[in-house]
This record gives sequence, C-alpha cells and structure tokens, in this order.
Amino acid sequence: MSAKSLYINRELSWLDFNGRVLEEARKLENPILERLKFLSIFCSNLDEFFMVRVGGLFDQSLAGLVSEDNITNLSPQKQLELIFEKTAGMGSLYNDTQKSVFEALEELGIRRIRPEKLSATRFESLRAEFDKNVRPLLSAIIVDGKHPFPYLPNKTVFIATRLKRKGGEKLGLIIFPESAGKITFLNSDKVVYYLAEDIIKACAQEMFPKMEIIEIGKFRVTRNADLELDDEIAGSEEDYRVAMQHIIERRRKLMPVRLETNLSASSEIAKVLANSLGLTQKQIYTRVGPLDMSQMWTVVDAAKAKRCTDYFYSDIKSVYVPGLLQGESIYSQIRQKDFLLIHPYINFEAVLDLLREAVLDDSVIAIRQTLYRVSNNSEVVKYLVAAAEKGKEVTVLVELKARFDEENNIEWAAKLEDAGCHVIYGRDFMKVHAKLLLITRKSPKGIQHTAHVATGNYNEKTANLYTDVGILTSDEDIANDIILFFRELSMDDTGEEYRLFSVSPDDIRQKFYELIDNEITCAGMYGRGGHIIAKMNALADREMIDKLIAASQAGVKIDLIVRGICCLKAGVPNQTDNIRVVSVVGRFLEHSRVYWFLNGGDEKLFISSADLMTRNLDRRMEVLCPVRDKEIMLRIKSMLLSLLEDVEKGRVMLPDGSYTRLESETGCPNAQMAEYQKCLDDYKMQLPHRKMLFMRSIRRALGGALIWLGRHISPSLYVD
Repeated sequence: MSAKSLYINRELSWLDFNGRVLEEARKLENPILERLKFLSIFCSNLDEFFMVRVGGLFDQSLAGLVSEDNITNLSPQKQLELIFEKTAGMGSLYNDTQKSVFEALEELGIRRIRPEKLSATRFESLRAEFDKNVRPLLSAIIVDGKHPFPYLPNKTVFIATRLKRKGGEKLGLIIFPESAGKITFLNSDKVVYYLAEDIIKACAQEMFPKMEIIEIGKFRVTRNADLELDDEIAGSEEDYRVAMQHIIERRRKLMPVRLETNLSASSEIAKVLANSLGLTQKQIYTRVGPLDMSQMWTVVDAAKAKRCTDYFYSDIKSVYVPGLLQGESIYSQIRQKDFLLIHPYINFEAVLDLLREAVLDDSVIAIRQTLYRVSNNSEVVKYLVAAAEKGKEVTVLVELKARFDEENNIEWAAKLEDAGCHVIYGRDFMKVHAKLLLITRKSPKGIQHTAHVATGNYNEKTANLYTDVGILTSDEDIANDIILFFRELSMDDTGEEYRLFSVSPDDIRQKFYELIDNEITCAGMYGRGGHIIAKMNALADREMIDKLIAASQAGVKIDLIVRGICCLKAGVPNQTDNIRVVSVVGRFLEHSRVYWFLNGGDEKLFISSADLMTRNLDRRMEVLCPVRDKEIMLRIKSMLLSLLEDVEKGRVMLPDGSYTRLESETGCPNAQMAEYQKCLDDYKMQLPHRKMLFMRSIRRALGGALIWLGRHISPSLYVD
C-alpha cells in the first residue's frame, strides 16, 4: 500500500465528522427533541464549513494556487469537486432525516403549521395575520434589465417567483428584513408555530397583483466568510478594534458559495438564481422543510417551557468541585492541594467563585487572564471589570480574531479598557488560544499565586455543553510560567525559558517529537511502555501524522480519541496497524485535549489548549501543561480509557478511513454519562463534610445575630 493511501483529506474528514452528527439525528434511541437539536447542529456546522472552508478554497482557486493541501496533495479545485460530490449525497440523507423527525414531532403535538394544508377558514385567519404583521415589512422586487439583482444577506431566507406578464416572464423576489421575527408561536397547550417564510410564500400572489405566479420557491444564500485580519495593516496607526469591525462588515458582503432552495436544481428559478449569484449547478442544494434550521432552537426552548421532558435527555445537575468546600476560602483550599474540574459534569462555579473572592480580597494585587470566547453576558468579564475598578492590576488577553466571536470580543475589550484593565490583543500574525488565569496575592509570607490552567474557554454557557478539563493549583512553577507567558505576549521574546509549559509556536511540536521518540525507544529497548493515548478535536498536521506512523511501525501502540478531523488512516496492515482511532459524538461536545505517554512506566500526562493541527503548532500561542498531581492523573486517565471503549456513542475508524460503531461485550455503555456518575459519586462522598460546614456557617450567623441584638438591647454588657 502506498504512503499516499495512509492520508485523508482534511475537508472530507470534517464532512465525515458532521455525518456522525447527522447519525445522532437519525438514531431512534435518542429522544426526539435531541434528534432535532442534532439536526440543527448538523446544519449550523455545514453553514460554517461552507463559509470558511469552501470559501477559502474558492479564494485559493481564484488566486491560481495549484496545491494547498500538503496532506493529500489535492488542488483547491479538486477538493471543491469532492466536497460538492460528498455533500450532495449527504443532502438526500439529511432530507430523509428531517422529514422523519418533523413527522415524529407532529405526532407528539409539536407542530409546524403549513398554510397549504389549512382549511379555507383557517387560511383566511392566517392571511389576516399576514396582512397585519408581516406584509408591512416586505419588499417585492422585479429583476430585469432596469432592475438589477439585489444584494442578498448571508443565510437569510427569501422567496423567489417566476412571474408571467405581457411581454414574457420575470423573476420576482420578496425580501424580508433580517431584523424581523422569523417564527411565531400560537397560544396553545401544545407547541404550535408557523414560519414567516411559509406564510410569505403562501400569500406571495398578493405582492404581485398584476402578474401571475407560475413557479415559486424559498431560497437561502451562503457567502464566503474566510476573512482574516492582516496584522501589518492593523498596526499601531489604526486601532485594532476598528480594523476588526471593518473585517466583520466585509464578511457580510463576500461572494456566494452555496444556494439552498426547496426547488429542484433543474427548476427555472433555481437556474436563474444560480446564474445571478455566479454559482454552478453543483452549488445548488435542494432542502425539504425549513431552510433556516437555527429557528428550531426556539422550538426546543418552547418545548422546554411546556415541560416536554420526555422528549429530551434526562436532566443532569452538574456538581461543585469534589473536595472543594463551597463557602470556605477557595484560595486557602487550593494552597493545600490541586483540584480537577471536568466540565460539564463539574460546573464552572468554582472559577467564578475564585474570581469573586479575588475581587473582594484586599490582599489580591493582580489578575492575569486570557479570553478567547466568552459568553454574551459574561460573569468572568464582570468580575475582571470589578477588580480593576477596585484598583487591582488586571491584565487581559482578548483575542479579537476568534472567528465569529469578533464582534462580541470587541465589545468586551472596550468595557475592560474603560474599567482600567490592561488589554492585550495578542502577538502579530498569530492567535492566542491558551486558557490561563493567575491571581496574585501579597501576604505576610510574601507573594503567593493561585492559577487555573484549562483546555476550554472561560465561557459559562459552553462550560455546560462542552467536555473540558481544568486544574486549580498554587504550583509556583505554573504561576511563574503564566507570568512569563504574559510577559512574552507584551514583549514577543523575553529570552527566558519556561519551567513546565511548552508553548507554541516554538516548543510544543518539538516536545511532542521528543515524547514520541521516547515511546519508540521504550518499545524497542524494553519491549514495554511503548504506548500513547491522546485525546483531541483534530489531527491534521502532516509531520505529526508521519511521526505517529513511524512510531506505529516501530511497535508503539497508539490510541487516539479524535472527535472531528483525522487525516490519518488507522489500522492499515503493516503501516498503521498499531494505531486505533475512536470518535465520540454524544450529548456533549468532546472538547478537551489530553496527551498521555506511558514512558516505560514513568508516565507523563499533559493537558493542552492545542490540537495536533498545523495552525495550533506553528501559528498560534498555545500551552501544553504537565499534570503532576498523581490523584488528578489517575482521574484523567480513567476518563480516557472509558472514552476508548464507548460502545454507545463511540465509532472506530476502519482501514479505509470510514467509521463503524464500537462493539465490545465489556465496553462502556456511555462514557459521558459514566463520567458524570463518577463526578456525582465523588461529590456525594463530600456531602457529610459539606453539611457540617453548612451547619457551622448557620451557627456563626446565629451567633453574630445574637451578639448584635445583645449590643443593642444591653450595650453595657459588651465592651468593644
């Protein structure tokens, strides 16, 4: 087998991952509203894929670049052909899935009203609703020689008509403003709704009273959004935030890359639209049902509000950090030992409590933190603002180039600066993706630090949806490395060496090479210990893949848990037969990055913000942090082993690059739920201590109240 056959194209691998998301929407064992959520996630994933990856390939093709794919050596044009072919096949599977999901919802009373299926009386009622609330917002446009084809915003649903009038046929468009409501719920004990796109389509003839509609359809345009800020342009002479705002505005107006419609690609309207937008027939996708599946999240919320609990996964309640006593000083407890956070099973509250305590503690003199993606109503940012307003030195890295979060981060950066925080926008030509927090105190014993190192963002919302790990520690070596990291952000090159961290773009790649080489040595010299277990979101760096292939051929056993893109074919005889790749797609998005090297018995375990992708290793500032606490190491290793044997949500890669369900009589039925149960059990073990602490705090409060009463009733009895 040729070396070329050991690799998988990055874009096709990602599409396979999204296919696994679609599988979850098809899986009858999943509750029906969870299937609807997976269907919506599949669509939003595909939207971003076309906006970024397909858009980028079009840019490369237009620029005349022969080959940008250094893994499979496919030209941009060839990759586009394969993408269109693969997504066309996925389209029919998606349509079948969407139809079955909506039929199942209908049977349960979660119903989308279709105007064409209403009785005459009910349709007239809907028409009255249209005339009152919808029609005033619409614009009807005729496209001809005197009226050019209009600009159509990205991902917005419109109505197109073929109109018959004297002199021939015309294309008519009905434009619905982006800011208007797209979905309306009826007052009912069930979840009943209609989409604006459906009612507009049903009443479209009224918009063209002197013409006859002979064909009508809905459509939606996806535009290229692959824009990055040129750091040389946004230098010291232009405010960085203003430059990013320009990028956001430009992104809304880039070239179309996909047309979605409920019409067939061969329809006259579809042909005219494609021609007007500069698209080929391959870029036309026929969809059934709603074109904008993001609206379905409001249906999910409405069902939750009506307590349709049987149609969701059973509720789980995340717990506080096992062993960490809420109500006592977090700082004092972390001085005694390290604590592990496993989100979403362990909630984000401890990180917020740590920041809250830092705001209130007068001995805290400085806070340093990186922010890549934060929530819209970020508690983290609010605490940083409060700390700065109390006179503490607050340094915050805000990554303005976090794709599709730029606008949100621009607003937060401005608020942080206004509060007096020192805001850093990263290093030139690279994103800062590390997840770090450091709180510095001045105590009678000298300067002391409390740190948080994590694999996920400081985002309260995604901490409930993504699996990530983080460590709370007072380790002075880690604190020193975080200080050095921020110094490097400010100075680019300090000339100092990190004590524990490996930091890309300079060190992580080389560190991994050394660790892999060491496993090769262990396998060869000792015949044991040549074993790597790693978890990541993506494996797409050619040199790292080749290193793993070489390790496999040298006898090193390699188990990889790769959620999404994996450009390495596993299990190929005599080539990668020592490599096993497992992908877990379940209730929560697997997001943590963990790297475990068995090292002949002297095991080394790392958590990181970095995937094994070229951008993470060479073009971003990322951190690889060793785990030194033996108890935490054991807990993380247990998590990895469960994921490798997940027979419910895990898929294992076959030698041809496809995936199949894991099969094992002794496998884990659901690794995510097993992990939650472990966290819950660990938490429950602390309950007697927590109850004792609670009662102690109650007694303190009662005692304080009695003293206060005594002072006011008999002040002579109390001497201050």
